Amino acid sequence: MSQRNPMNDRYQTDEHRGQTRKSAATLKPKTKPASTVRVQPATKTKQQKKAEKKAERARRAELDRKYYNPPTKEYKRLRTIWWVIMGAAVVLIATSFLVRNVSETVSFVMLALIYALMLVALYLEFFKIRKLRKSYQAGMASKKTKEQRAAEKEIKAAQRTKKQEAEKQETVEETPEKPASKPRGLFGSGFRLSNREKAKEEKATEQDKN
Repeated sequence: MSQRNPMNDRYQTDEHRGQTRKSAATLKPKTKPASTVRVQPATKTKQQKKAEKKAERARRAELDRKYYNPPTKEYKRLRTIWWVIMGAAVVLIATSFLVRNVSETVSFVMLALIYALMLVALYLEFFKIRKLRKSYQAGMASKKTKEQRAAEKEIKAAQRTKKQEAEKQETVEETPEKPASKPRGLFGSGFRLSNREKAKEEKATEQDKN
């Protein structure tokens, strides 16, 4: 192996005169994608986000319109308790105005009870009742989806059966019919004698001649 000359100019200076080749991973494609190729961006645009939110609101509004009051025992029980609490709060509000001039202490106690009842009613509405409503709506939506899938399967099965029947009918029409065989008569097939019968007749004729 030959030894490089240390007196060469490139070995006498500290400057880097050569060039390093870039890695293939850092290179960008020079050609643009075809016109039929659609590059989907990774991040969603504002219009897409707005459209998704609008569709979600419409879906929620449709579910609320159909299944706002689920016909379940638990929902009815909680709703009854909610109405009782609201009625008691209204009665206490009216009573507090009546007894304000009589005793301020009683009025303040009633106001405290009113606030407590309102908090309980809000808790039932936004945590218990809403949770039951959402679970019922989700169940009905999934049930509707299952029914749609079952209906689609039935339609596809009917179409498949109809197609098979049509193919079978075409196969029957294309198959040539075999000619009906003539019934064999007393002397073989029709009026023609079989080979055995002919041989017997020839033998009988020879015997008569002898």
